[in-house]
Amino acid sequence: MNALTPAQLNAEFLKHFMPETLYLLDVDQQPVVSAPEPVTEVPVLEKAQPVVSGVQAPSPADEELTAPTPTATPAAAIPKLPKIEPTTQPKSFDLIGENRKGLIVLVTLPDSEFRALPQSQFLTKILAAIGFGPSDVAFVNNVSGAITKFEALRDTTKTNYIISFASRLDTDLPHEKFTLYNPVPVDSVPVVFSQSLAVLDGDQEQKKMLWGALQRVFKK
Repeated sequence: MNALTPAQLNAEFLKHFMPETLYLLDVDQQPVVSAPEPVTEVPVLEKAQPVVSGVQAPSPADEELTAPTPTATPAAAIPKLPKIEPTTQPKSFDLIGENRKGLIVLVTLPDSEFRALPQSQFLTKILAAIGFGPSDVAFVNNVSGAITKFEALRDTTKTNYIISFASRLDTDLPHEKFTLYNPVPVDSVPVVFSQSLAVLDGDQEQKKMLWGALQRVFKK
């Protein structure tokens, strides 16, 4: 029996373990390795952002990075209160004259007669008898339906003496009852009440009583 060559020995040996047909290749033959086909990477398309009026809207990532600034809630507007105009007290008297010595001549006359009072000859004689001239006096006319307040009068002009010719005077200060031809002090200001100039001008008895009252106030 001829000895087996190494190649035959190997083939016989392998048949017992591998019943399949085996093919022996030349060891010097290099395996052919085909180059792998190039893999073309598919580009990942970014999600298109909607465009509004020619401006690209921010991406979700941008929205996460840029938090919206909270808008401060405006404070409730303070309602404006209606403007209240100061109420003006109705005028209770008119006043003319320079009043250099603080003598108040109080009357209640129509405006035209009141304006002519500084030129009254009868009144000028009465004032001259007690040492006063028209420029020393404040002529005060009660407005129709009103009563002059002593406090308002004193706050308006110098008030050292008051002669009222049938015109009313009111005050909150304590005083004796006002009566004709009886001087009554109100806060140290002597007040003499008399009949009207029209009554005095034709009544001698009334003139004497007025003269007696004035002498008690304006003693020489």
